[in-house]
Amino acid sequence: MKKGFSLVELLISLIVISCITAAFTPIITKKFSSGVFGGGGTGDLTTDCSDKFGDYCTLCTSAGCIDCGISCPDGEYMDTKNCICLPCKDKYGEDCTKCTEKKCLTCPDGEYLDSDDNCQSCSDKFNHCASCTESECTSCADGYVLTNPTSSNPCSSFSCSSPDFIQIGNLCITKKNMGDSSTLPIPSGVTVANVNQTCNSSSSNKCCWKGATSGTNCDNANGGAYSGCNRTVCDWYAADYICKNFTAGGRTWRLATKSEMSNWGTNSIGKGVNGLQLCDYWSGYSSAYCDSSYSCPGSTDDFCYPSEVWSSSVSGSNSYGYNLNGGSWDQNNQGRLYADSVRCVAEVTSCADKISAGCEMCDGNTCLKCASGYVLKNGKCEIDCASKFGANCTSCTTSKCTACKGGYELTNATTNPACEVPAFMQIGNLLVTRFNMGDHTSLPIPSGVAVANVNQTCDISSSKRCCWKGATSGANCDNANGGAYSGCRRTVCDWYAADYICKNFTAGGRTWRLATKSEMSNWDTNSIGLGVNGLQLCDNWSGYSSAFCNYSYRCPGLIGVECYPSDVWSSSVSGSNSYYYYLNSGSWGQNSYRRTYALSVRCVTEL
Repeated sequence: MKKGFSLVELLISLIVISCITAAFTPIITKKFSSGVFGGGGTGDLTTDCSDKFGDYCTLCTSAGCIDCGISCPDGEYMDTKNCICLPCKDKYGEDCTKCTEKKCLTCPDGEYLDSDDNCQSCSDKFNHCASCTESECTSCADGYVLTNPTSSNPCSSFSCSSPDFIQIGNLCITKKNMGDSSTLPIPSGVTVANVNQTCNSSSSNKCCWKGATSGTNCDNANGGAYSGCNRTVCDWYAADYICKNFTAGGRTWRLATKSEMSNWGTNSIGKGVNGLQLCDYWSGYSSAYCDSSYSCPGSTDDFCYPSEVWSSSVSGSNSYGYNLNGGSWDQNNQGRLYADSVRCVAEVTSCADKISAGCEMCDGNTCLKCASGYVLKNGKCEIDCASKFGANCTSCTTSKCTACKGGYELTNATTNPACEVPAFMQIGNLLVTRFNMGDHTSLPIPSGVAVANVNQTCDISSSKRCCWKGATSGANCDNANGGAYSGCRRTVCDWYAADYICKNFTAGGRTWRLATKSEMSNWDTNSIGLGVNGLQLCDNWSGYSSAFCNYSYRCPGLIGVECYPSDVWSSSVSGSNSYYYYLNSGSWGQNSYRRTYALSVRCVTEL
């Protein structure tokens, strides 16, 4: 029997295989060409794409761009067909902060993404809610605590009569172990193990165990809904960290001292759900029954002690605590790696209570230090409206901006409020739009006008009413002194569209129109150098105290394919041309164009 091929046989086999492969190469190549990019194939695949799909398209077919050589900043997405970055807000609404071409991905703080990929306000869906998902509130505004996450009223005004808190003397105390309620969370930085799972306290020094930490002798006797069998327990290091990082009600929380804990037994025994709800190691004695167990591996002796409660008082390497045993409330002193119950306290007469929410340090009636998100003004803490709702917001609540600085107005006051530049300005006896039509929520382009994105063709010869939206300015553009209204993105239209848009605008129940060339003669003095307080024209050359917006070749369908955001149509005509004004190097000049150029559109009404 042969054990293998000879050298001659092997060479002959290789030659035969090579011949067969060569014979089939055209078939394989044809199959690849017809299938890689779908029905179009790769026959027209090319890197010469700039003429059809813009300067940034690096790979395309005749059907469209396949790969773009640029990336978009946050707040914009790549229109892959045209290789341009477009604002998320134009496609998915003002509040979409990050998106792809197909969906919105993220919303601002205080909003959630609904099932239709729209950003919605948490406070509108859930009263006093600061953050949420579509189905539940996850945190409440300052001064409120989360009590029913899925309810339309999930947040309760904070007080020590809330279900998870009780007031004893001048202290507000948690009525359950930390970690045993949605409003009593264990923060990141603490390792939480399930019972019978090891947490190495000697290594991490911050360990908790969750679940059936009591032994088999346990019950709910007189403990209401809070079982004596299942209570989260922690080592002292975790307990101290948890309470110092608890922020309910805008208060400063901590472990209680051993002296503050001395009367807690009388506030628990026999009071059930109306008391502090401690649990008793031995027989319940009018409290829930909770003996110890070997369920906390990694703690001292691997024991859990839900009947014992940590204090903040220390003695050498030990810390003090109290223990409820047979109805007796006794003090003990033990190593910090035992696993005990954790209750946090806050002084009811804290700085936040005496002076204002957010005050962390005070002297008498004067606040000295504010919490994050607040600013100190005249000895009190006020919400930092500018950091929470934008630099132009001057007054706010925890969930909404309520007033704006000069030159801005509050839009959408009940949902998603924002400080935007007012849409109108009075010049003489005229009310004039301060944005190009189509560039503000209150300045819409009506049906009857074809609106194309930049670099997309609008057939003027057919419709005679065309606008282009997006990056209509060239590469040299900015927002210099233009406030919130970019010089780089201004909707432009042919004259027929401009005339139609203004005649069909109905804001305030008024009759609107394009301005005459004489009415426009002084518009430069109402714009140059005035920033958000002015008319906000944009300048074709260098900005000159207005936003910079030079022309571009991004409006196909026009003569010369040119967009001119620095030029503004008037109603005045001359033969087949129409007059316009332009801002160029700070100079406001008049000229006329054929009506199929793409210029800015501003509408006016008489007052």
